[in-house]
Amino acid sequence: MHHKITISLFIKIFLYNTVVSGTICLCLFINKAIGFTIFTVISFVVINVVAACFAIAFIAKPFTMLLRSIQSLVNDRYTSADPCSKEHLIMLTQELEQFKARSDSLLREKDAIVNELIESKKLLEKYSNNLEEMVEQRTEILKWLSITDPLTGLYNRRYFIEQIELEFKRSKRYNRDLSLLMLDIDHFKSVNDNYGHQVGDIVLRKISSIIISQLRDSDLAFRYGGEEFMVILPETRAEDAINVAKRMKQEIMETEHIYRNLNFKVTASIGIVSIKDMLGKFETVDDIIKKVDDNLYKAKNSGRNTIIYE
Repeated sequence: MHHKITISLFIKIFLYNTVVSGTICLCLFINKAIGFTIFTVISFVVINVVAACFAIAFIAKPFTMLLRSIQSLVNDRYTSADPCSKEHLIMLTQELEQFKARSDSLLREKDAIVNELIESKKLLEKYSNNLEEMVEQRTEILKWLSITDPLTGLYNRRYFIEQIELEFKRSKRYNRDLSLLMLDIDHFKSVNDNYGHQVGDIVLRKISSIIISQLRDSDLAFRYGGEEFMVILPETRAEDAINVAKRMKQEIMETEHIYRNLNFKVTASIGIVSIKDMLGKFETVDDIIKKVDDNLYKAKNSGRNTIIYE
């Protein structure tokens, strides 16, 4: 291998010298500084050979020695006869295996953490959805509580004002029938005074259930005051409203109220107004409420347990 390197270097140096010296000689020949003869050519070749030999002697030998030293160092460092090298390689192999094991363990831990995060995200989304549903349900409950009477379960007075305004505007705009009932329990103060407010509350709840039982899904019932009730009957003519009031009055009059050893009955007075029949006389909702209240007052002054429509 070293001889091949020496020969290769000799050829390369010889060719280099030939090119350089040939170029110089060519320039001298062109300038007629020398003549082109056989002696000149032989001298040119001999000089290049000698120069290449000197170059090999001063370059190849040190280079070859350096190469031998490097090869000897490599062979000595990794020879199979050196036990330290084997132990070192075994130690490196073991460290690599341990590193691989730690890497695999970290990857498994990473996968476990990712899976836990995914599950946590799913639980969080589920909890968020449940929370939204709870908020919506709570909102609906609060809304329902804000428009209903807690004792009777009927709509309250504030909601009555909202709904009668809407129905009144719709009746005027489309010339539709609309009737309004106002009901008052006769001598209700006597019930509270004689039997107590707890019994009075039982009567109020029972009257409320009777009112609801006589209505359609589109009708609305409200507790307007202490023992006063309002009923909105959309798309209802006066004669139909009177029939509804008669059924209510009859059932209220026949219903027995039982509490412990008490057993008694009550009656109710009802005022009715039909908006379509008197549409020109009603400019505002207050006009409607005043009219139905006047009719109720007349019913109570007419002996109670009476229906008045004017």
